[in-house]
Amino acid sequence: MDKYKLIIFETNKKEGCMSLAKHLYPPNITEEEIKKRLELVKNRIGKKYDFDGNHILQPSQKDVEKNINYPDGAYIKVDPQKLTKEDYWYEKLPCDILLITKEYPNIVIGHRMADCPVIIAEDVEKQVTAVSHCGASQINRLVPSYTIKALLESENSNPKNIHVYIGSCIKKESYQYDKYPKWATNQEIWKECISNKNNTYYIDLIKAIKNQLIQVGILNSNIKISPIDTYVNQEYYSHVKYIKGEEKDRGQNFVGCFYRKV
Repeated sequence: MDKYKLIIFETNKKEGCMSLAKHLYPPNITEEEIKKRLELVKNRIGKKYDFDGNHILQPSQKDVEKNINYPDGAYIKVDPQKLTKEDYWYEKLPCDILLITKEYPNIVIGHRMADCPVIIAEDVEKQVTAVSHCGASQINRLVPSYTIKALLESENSNPKNIHVYIGSCIKKESYQYDKYPKWATNQEIWKECISNKNNTYYIDLIKAIKNQLIQVGILNSNIKISPIDTYVNQEYYSHVKYIKGEEKDRGQNFVGCFYRKV
């Protein structure tokens, strides 16, 4: 019987900007040139990790992209036979969560980011993986817990068999507001995850995610957290750092995964 292993990876400034967003590039650059630059970056990553750079999928998320709508927690299970684009980057998959099985090795699911956590949850017994982008707005509407529920509903997974990776992101010490954030409308989620010290509000995205994961049955020992703070680490693009004028490079990283035949 063939065996498969889930490969998790992250990109940063070394690989280049993983986005088509025009505001992340120099002024007066054409859309065609942006596409060419992104293609070079994707091919560079594909060569590094041994997959086709055209086979990278991500959700079209309603908090991130315009004119997208669906019920909170919507998920799509990847089926390559239903994909229509030669370059998967241009597929429109309106959902919060993408799932993929070991039956489709070397197809990447993930999400671009520049401070927000991306979570990767694998049912290690059935070898099915779910991915979601979980920034503050998504945490506020329970996307971390929906990510696990997608596996429970789609695969009848046992939560104790699910291992979760929380990708590199901005950490509590770095994520500061001068007032209580407007997006934090779900008081129950944020009551232990936003603290006020000397009129500075510190946002703990990791704790808010972990709380949701544990509530839906994920074992604490099965949660792995990247220690990298994107605000502090010079190799990662950071939106907050750029907005504060402390960073000249503007772009997006990518956190993703794929199954590889062993």
